[in-house]
Amino acid sequence: MLIDKSPRPQAGRALALVAFWIFAAVALALMLAEHRAHAWGFGWHALLLGGCVALLYLLIRAGDGSGDGRGAE
Repeated sequence: MLIDKSPRPQAGRALALVAFWIFAAVALALMLAEHRAHAWGFGWHALLLGGCVALLYLLIRAGDGSGDGRGAE
């Protein structure tokens, strides 16, 4: 007859459960931080992109000095 003589057979399962919840909490914190960075940081990206387009337009427009936008001919 086999008798389980281990003092606490559920100790390993409890440790695994604690490790899972710690991992889940860290994953949730990182996911929220990443979402916040993308959700609130898009305005700065849009301003930077718009500024680059405006600067490119001004540089092309004023490149030859004539102002017609066709470049030096």
